[in-house]
Amino acid sequence: MRHNSRRKKEFVFQIEQDDEMLVATCHEPEMATQGENLDELPAMIRDLIRCRFDDGDERLAWPIRLHFLHDPVLSAQVASNYHATFLAMKCAGR
Repeated sequence: MRHNSRRKKEFVFQIEQDDEMLVATCHEPEMATQGENLDELPAMIRDLIRCRFDDGDERLAWPIRLHFLHDPVLSAQVASNYHATFLAMKCAGR
């Protein structure tokens, strides 16, 4: 069986709650950012990637995958923001 050494052409960010912030960590290449909520976090991740790589770098076109270490639990009621959902998860010990 041959080992496929080709890397996936995508960024995978692990998302987890850290106190009052959501932290997004990519391990290949190593980089991280944070945001106050799920509305802000994607913009912070895109900004990080644009700052990390030069114009014309093919990685600027790679898709970004978000992997939540703890799945968010949604309610049928509309919350003021997603941050409340993650705080509820943290309080529930998830």
